Amino acid sequence: MHNDAPVYLCELVCTYQPTRTLRSANNNILEVKRTRTKGGDGSFAVAAKSLWNNLPTLIKTCDTLVNFKHRLTTHFFHSSC
Repeated sequence: MHNDAPVYLCELVCTYQPTRTLRSANNNILEVKRTRTKGGDGSFAVAAKSLWNNLPTLIKTCDTLVNFKHRLTTHFFHSSC
């Protein structure tokens, strides 16, 4: 999201831009392409976007990588219990 990843990964990720004004336009979500197979659903391009979109907004809006990692670890720890 902050262009810190390699170029080939940044090209796979595109933010959701609705064609009309929607409340979801400001939710910092990624556009997920529909696939026809289970293998396509498990690909990085689809799975990473789905995981990102399911994260709470508090995690997605972190300003630093350290803060993001801390909140993400805490989120996964609490969701596994």
